[in-house]
Amino acid sequence: MTAAGDGIANASAGGRSDVPARPGATGRNGGRGGVANYNPPVSGADTDQPNPEGQDGAAPTLDEPTEMRLEGDALSLEEMLAMPVFAGCSNALLKKNVGAVVRRRYAPGEIICREGEFGSTAFYILEGEADVYIATPVAHLQGRVATRGLFGSIRTFLQSLVKSPAAETTGTMGRMIPIDGPFDLSLDEPEATLGQNDLFGEMTCMSFYPRSATVRARGDVVVLEMLRNILDILKRGSKDFKKQIDDSYRERALASHLRSMPLFAGLTDEFVADLRGRVELVSYAPGKVICAQGDEADRLYLIRIGFVKVTQSSPGGEVILHYLHRGDYFGEMGLLGGGHRTASCVALDHVELVEIDRADFELMMEQYPAVRTGMQAKADAHRVQNARRMEQLSSVSVDEFLEQGLMQAQNLLLIDLDKCTRCDECVRACAASHESVTRLIRDGLRYENYLVPTTCRSCHDPLCMIGCPVGSIRRRETLEIIIEDWCIGCSLCAKNCPYGNINMHVIEEGGKGKADAEDTKKAKPQEKAITCDLCADLPEPSCVYACPHEAAHRVNPMEFFFVEQKK
Repeated sequence: MTAAGDGIANASAGGRSDVPARPGATGRNGGRGGVANYNPPVSGADTDQPNPEGQDGAAPTLDEPTEMRLEGDALSLEEMLAMPVFAGCSNALLKKNVGAVVRRRYAPGEIICREGEFGSTAFYILEGEADVYIATPVAHLQGRVATRGLFGSIRTFLQSLVKSPAAETTGTMGRMIPIDGPFDLSLDEPEATLGQNDLFGEMTCMSFYPRSATVRARGDVVVLEMLRNILDILKRGSKDFKKQIDDSYRERALASHLRSMPLFAGLTDEFVADLRGRVELVSYAPGKVICAQGDEADRLYLIRIGFVKVTQSSPGGEVILHYLHRGDYFGEMGLLGGGHRTASCVALDHVELVEIDRADFELMMEQYPAVRTGMQAKADAHRVQNARRMEQLSSVSVDEFLEQGLMQAQNLLLIDLDKCTRCDECVRACAASHESVTRLIRDGLRYENYLVPTTCRSCHDPLCMIGCPVGSIRRRETLEIIIEDWCIGCSLCAKNCPYGNINMHVIEEGGKGKADAEDTKKAKPQEKAITCDLCADLPEPSCVYACPHEAAHRVNPMEFFFVEQKK
C-alpha cells in the first residue's frame, strides 16, 4: 500500500480541490427489488452533519420522515424493536424511517450483490452464510510483448535487464485485496465466507461507490438490506451493533490490514494482539478535518473505510498532495520529526480510521528499528520532493498552461509538431509493448508547437484514484499510475479521469477468480481498466524510444516549459 504520510510528494496546483460527482444509486440494489421513490443524496455530509462547503445538495437528516423506500418485505417498527440489532436505537427515529430496511431471503446459489454495480444499501446477515469473492479474473492485461522485428528484438533484450513491475506491485500490496466488508481477500484465493451478524456494503451505502465484490448465498440466507439512514441510526444509537462491528474488525482484519503494508509486515503476533485492544476506531463525516497543518502530532492513522485528501498550504492556495484509501496510513511525518503536522487531512466521504496514539507508535518504533528506518527514509524523501514542488508551483502563472491542465502533469508526453511526420511509430510501439492494446492516442491538446497526446499524465491530483472499491488503482513511488490485476472493471476510474486517459478493455478468459454460472450463460464480456504505465519495466518509454525523428518526449512540464526553455 502507499505509505502516504502527512506530506507525500504528489502535489497539485491550488484550485483543483474539486471531486467528481458520485454516481447515483441506480439499477438494482442486491439480488432482488430495488429502491422505490429514492433519489440518493449527494455524497455530502453524514445525515446529522452540515453539508460540506462546495457541495450541492444534502442528505436528509435523521429526524425528518424519510421518503426513501426499499421494495420488498419492509420491517415494521414493532419488528425492528423486537430485533436485538436495533436495541438502544431511538424509537422515534426508527418510526420515521420505516421502509428504509427490508428483510430478504436468498436460496442457495442466489446472488445477493454483484461487484462493479452501483448501489445505495448495506447488508446485515441475520441467518446463514454467504460466499464473498471476486468474480472478475485476477489477470494481468500486460502479457507477452511483441518480439517480431527490430524493435521487438531490442525491447525483449532491454526487458530482460530490468526487473518486471508485476512482482513488485504484488509484494507491495501484501497480497490482499481490500473489499467493502469485515475483512480483505487474499490475492492468491480471492474468496471468503460471511456469516451471521456480518455487515457488508457499508462503503457503497454511505458513499454510493460500486460494489467491491460479489456475494452469493451458500445456503438459505436471511439478510437485512438497509439504506443509509438506517445504517446511521444503528451505528450511532446501538452500542451493541457498533461494538460488534468494531470487535469483528479488530479480530478479523486489523492484523492483515497492518501486515498488508510492507513497513509493518515484520510486526509479531504478540505486538499486534497487544495493539488490538488499545487502538481507537473513529469515524469522520465528509468534509471534516481529521488533522490540520501545524497541529500537534499525537497519533498515526490507518484508513479502514473511505478516502482522505491530503493538502498543504502555500502562498498560492491549497496544494493537494494525495488521495488515500483503505490500507493507506498517514500522520507519521509529524510523529517522526518536529512534533507538528506538516499537512492537513480531510475526509472526502464517510471515513473510518484506526488511531494509534503516540505512546504506542513510539513503542513500535523502539521495538522494530526496521519500521522506523523505512518510515524515516520515506518521510525524508517526501519532504525534499514537496519542497521542490512548492518552489515550482510558486513560479508559474501562465493562463493557457493552467487552462489546459498541464499544471496537473508530473510526467507529460509531448510531440514536437515541427519534427513529427505523423508516421504513428509511437502508437505502434505502444501497442507492440502491451499485447496489441495501445495506451496512446495521437490526438489531444496543443500547447505552443507541441501536441499533448491522450495518454496518462501522472497527475499531481489523481482524481482517477478516488472511489475504487477494491483499491486496485494506485501510484508507485516512481510516479506511474498502476492498475492492479484485481481490477473488477467498474469503470469508475475511467469516468473520473478529467482527460480521458483511462480506457476499458475486454480481457480474455482466464486468471484467478470465481465466475458466476449466470455470467457464463450470458457470455458477458469482462473488462478491465488500462492506462499508460510509463513502460516502467524499461529504461525508456516505448513511444519515445521508437520515434525516428526525436519528436516524442516524456517531460516534467514545469521544468520543461519554465526552466529548460529559459536557458
